[in-house]
Amino acid sequence: MENIIAQQLVKMQGEILEKIQKDGLGNIGETAEALFQIVKENTRELLRAILEATDAAIAEAKAERKADGLRVKERNVKRRLQTSLGAMEYGRTYYETAEGEYVYLLDHLIGVEPYERMSKTLSAKLVNLAAEMSYGKSAACAEADVSRQTVSNKVNALREVVQEVERVKETPEELHLFADEDHVHLKDGRNAIVPLVTISEGIDKSNPKRHRLINPLHIAGYGMEAEAFNDQVEACVYERYDLNKVNRIYIHGDGASRIVALGERFPNAEHVLDGFHLEKYLKKLGHFNDAAQRMGALRAALKDGNWKTYKKLLETIYALQTGKDRERCKPVILYLWNNRWSAHLRYSPDICGSCTESLVSHVLSERLSRTPLAWSERGLEKMTMLVVYRKNGRKVTARDIRVSLTCEEQDREALLHRGGWDKYNGYMNRQIDLILDTDWAGTFEKEALSFGKVDASYVIRKSLGTLRSVV
Repeated sequence: MENIIAQQLVKMQGEILEKIQKDGLGNIGETAEALFQIVKENTRELLRAILEATDAAIAEAKAERKADGLRVKERNVKRRLQTSLGAMEYGRTYYETAEGEYVYLLDHLIGVEPYERMSKTLSAKLVNLAAEMSYGKSAACAEADVSRQTVSNKVNALREVVQEVERVKETPEELHLFADEDHVHLKDGRNAIVPLVTISEGIDKSNPKRHRLINPLHIAGYGMEAEAFNDQVEACVYERYDLNKVNRIYIHGDGASRIVALGERFPNAEHVLDGFHLEKYLKKLGHFNDAAQRMGALRAALKDGNWKTYKKLLETIYALQTGKDRERCKPVILYLWNNRWSAHLRYSPDICGSCTESLVSHVLSERLSRTPLAWSERGLEKMTMLVVYRKNGRKVTARDIRVSLTCEEQDREALLHRGGWDKYNGYMNRQIDLILDTDWAGTFEKEALSFGKVDASYVIRKSLGTLRSVV
């Protein structure tokens, strides 16, 4: 083995010196690229030689093979594998086991699966690139002979990659959930909705030029029912924080029913209308007949929580409209009235600003909808999972890559996905186990039920649907 390595290193050294002698150093960039290619080619050849030497050593260990029931079936069977070093071909031995099965022992030892044509490490690199750019650009950046379709296949065969939710050391008194959605085009012409919730502990304003979320965790999931998605968010919040120590949870959003339903899952939750949608509807209203002159007073009443004046102004604006304007004006007024409290909270100096729209843009839209793309449903499911995983600061590794996935397996996974990610479902099951393991008889004897902060009894009461009726 030492001779193999030494010979290859001497060869590489000679080629490098020859290249420098021939072309000089007049263009350092071109020289560096040329030397890089020499190193890659020689390293690939060195790796091939080491693999084949290893395979030969196994084949020559006849006594050990016999004891393990391994019999040589065929020698020097070629295998071509795409790696980060480029395409590499090596020969290996085919064995028959005592049980009558057939195996390439070398492939097994180096972690290469049957039908694998690309190393899992290179596949992981392609998948990580695909979270940031198109499949075509990912293939070009990989410095390997791969196609756009190959990158797509690797993304679609990706294992479930979901951010681990760890318990924070210190639970804050205040949490913020920013909820919104992205609208994505599908290949069949439909418009798909991808929900996004970002859990954070507020906004750090120490740098006036760039505010940032404190300890954010992004959660998204295309293909889930709204209830399953909210289950997922709830599980992550309970897993991450001790809600007994949380005085207030602010749910920032546009007032959609699914977001309102999310807030109902937590004690001490308040809905805060995000600034983008508030301004959007106020500006809409200002364009109607004789409404502009009343907008200052309307904003002041909303800010002060003067609901009598606020209602009167909305009714006046509505009464001034005629014909089609009256019909167009009605949903705008209803929105501003139905969301009056959450809109009022937006003006509170004690509540951090809203960033729902920018989060959707940064986390989802950059990859899913900003360019004129059209996704398959399976591709959108996988890419949504991938981009959120990467935005949470994680990286796909070789262990996350699968060589192949049949259509049946993909359909089965898609069905399971609609019920929420397995990992997050595990968090929920853990909470249930904790509840079931509690000595409730002893607890109820000691003290009365508390309807304040979260405790295990709250979870049980909530599951029975009795909390609001009792309160």
